[in-house]
Amino acid sequence: MKRLVAVLAVSVAAVVAVPAASQAAPDPPGPVAHFAQPMTLGFYRNRVVEYLDFGPVKVAAGNKVAPIWAFPNGADGQRNVIDTVPGRRDYSPLWAVRLVTWTDSVTPRVLTSAAAVRRALTAGEVTIEAMPIVVNCPVV
Repeated sequence: MKRLVAVLAVSVAAVVAVPAASQAAPDPPGPVAHFAQPMTLGFYRNRVVEYLDFGPVKVAAGNKVAPIWAFPNGADGQRNVIDTVPGRRDYSPLWAVRLVTWTDSVTPRVLTSAAAVRRALTAGEVTIEAMPIVVNCPVV
């Protein structure tokens, strides 16, 4: 008897759950519009990421921003470096630009993480200048 009750309870739960799971979002009333905004590639913790570049923005007091490191004299293949992505508490699509410049005595190499940028700074291989600009570049 207990087994029959357990089987019935599971069956009822499955029947009740199916309608909720089978209700998909309705189709849009027409074609979905896509825009030709090009993706920009960058580095995040030794991985390549894509983001949209909507350019400079003015930020209000209290807006959360994260640093983005750009390389005016970087090695071939160097991309901007970020240290946060969507899903992390510190993520923001607003980026405070930091220019990373290799010193004259160093041959530039590709840096693919914020940790690598910090190591190069500590070693005296680069200088970093905070720019008075914030850009809107959401990671996708």
